[in-house]
Amino acid sequence: MSDPNVIYGGDIEEPVNYATLGEMLVTCFRDGGDKLALINAETDEKWTFNELLKESIIMAKALHGAGIRRNDIVGILCENKNEFAAISYGTIFLNAVLAPANYAYTEREVKHTFDTSLPKFVFISSAAKGVVPALKTFSYVERIILIDEDNVDDGKVISLKNFVKKYGNNDFDVEKLVHQPIDLYDQVAVIFMSSGTTGFPKGKSLHNLLGVQTTHGNLISCVAYNIERVNLTKDLFENKIQFSLAPFFHGMGFIGKLFGTTSREITLAYLNKFDPELYLATIQKYKIEILAVPPPIVVFLAKTPLLENYDLSSLKLIVCAAAPLSQETETQVKERFNNEIILLQAYGQSEATLAVLYGQAGSAKPGSVGEIIKGMSVKIIDEQTGASLGPNKVGEICLKGPFLMKGYINNPQATAETIDKDGWLHTGDLAYYDEDNQFFIVDRLKELIKFKGFQVAPAELEGLLLSNPNIKDAGVIGIPDEIAGELPFAFVVKQPGANLTEQEVKDFVAKNASNTKWLRGGVKFIDEIPKNPIGKIMRRDLKDLYKSLKSKL
Repeated sequence: MSDPNVIYGGDIEEPVNYATLGEMLVTCFRDGGDKLALINAETDEKWTFNELLKESIIMAKALHGAGIRRNDIVGILCENKNEFAAISYGTIFLNAVLAPANYAYTEREVKHTFDTSLPKFVFISSAAKGVVPALKTFSYVERIILIDEDNVDDGKVISLKNFVKKYGNNDFDVEKLVHQPIDLYDQVAVIFMSSGTTGFPKGKSLHNLLGVQTTHGNLISCVAYNIERVNLTKDLFENKIQFSLAPFFHGMGFIGKLFGTTSREITLAYLNKFDPELYLATIQKYKIEILAVPPPIVVFLAKTPLLENYDLSSLKLIVCAAAPLSQETETQVKERFNNEIILLQAYGQSEATLAVLYGQAGSAKPGSVGEIIKGMSVKIIDEQTGASLGPNKVGEICLKGPFLMKGYINNPQATAETIDKDGWLHTGDLAYYDEDNQFFIVDRLKELIKFKGFQVAPAELEGLLLSNPNIKDAGVIGIPDEIAGELPFAFVVKQPGANLTEQEVKDFVAKNASNTKWLRGGVKFIDEIPKNPIGKIMRRDLKDLYKSLKSKL
């Protein structure tokens, strides 16, 4: 008997059938021809689809010549730039696996990441060059390719130019390979890093990052759904140029923007970092119609006085994802644009490939993250009993369908704890849906802090803090922030007799963790971290303590 509380998005009417993801990309790039594929809005470098295909094939030939084969893993530490695309697609053409990581990571964080994915080769830009000495010590890394260098070849380390010259001059037929059928939902294309539902267990942080295995089938399903979605709204848009700041190493930036546009012959204009005036100037220059942004950019658009200096009349649609957007901010930005733009929210996570709840133009309600997309099923379950719930009842979001990951790499236990025996992905997020099947996010069961769309695991920061000899215990929570979504805040118990200041704690974290994990929320010294009988930190108590402290200010 079917469950009446399971909501199905409907069949995808225009399935996309290819032997491999590479075949789909090659076909798309050829069809795109001389149309612009990528625009680096900071440097004004542009690639057409023909150029993107040419550079991606060159990269595939070089990788193959250097020994990369199916299922070998290729890491990349690089900011947003055209070369990121060529390296990514060249890897995918070979049915090898891309493992992107945050180029701002410290040596410690790079080790956490790559100890999980175990890349054979690593491409690295000058922005991340500081971790090269550490990469040289990783036994599983055979080659380090420097993207921005011209003439380096000392064995393990080689410049991209020399790498292509040395290994790319061969007769290997890339296009023949991409036409050879594979099991699309078994073949992994990209590994994105996630902290799962609970983050790092304290004291065991080295091997507890989780690698989300996103398959060829997952990504082809995304394209099939998005082609249909674009067809429904194509009358709204003229020039088909999207604009994004999302980093390509992040699921939203790679799948949602880099892959999500170029795989559908849509031009992507991008920046590597947020510069207010350059951001607005880019919208004006390229007559951008569609923005996909996290909440901080929506807040900026709602409040900045700079808006008056630019012509943003081309904007027609803003899609907000990565974290919930308040109804107040949604209203503010619509009023700022005289209610002449459509603002939609979406919800997804790495384990489900992309946004699986998506607002529909003309029907999305304020504060809603939308309806379940075609091809997917969703239900809300009671946290205690697991029973599915009807409308207007808060519970955990569970998802099922072709967008779900293959699993966490080399971690069947974590996979089984996330995807149950009936194939439902348990997201760890609390929500409810109304009588119109529109969903509203309430809270997170999982303890991750969302800072500007980036996941920050409290337990990872706690483990780092506990490595300081002057700290006896620590508990980290996220505190609300209108711009960033949430900020990491630490409660710290000093070692007896330790002389430690709040600024010293902040500086310690800043020295040992990447920018997104800094303790921007603050530090508070307390006598004891509240824990339950089995030693688990009671974060709700910490949040209540923070509220009481704030009320006294």
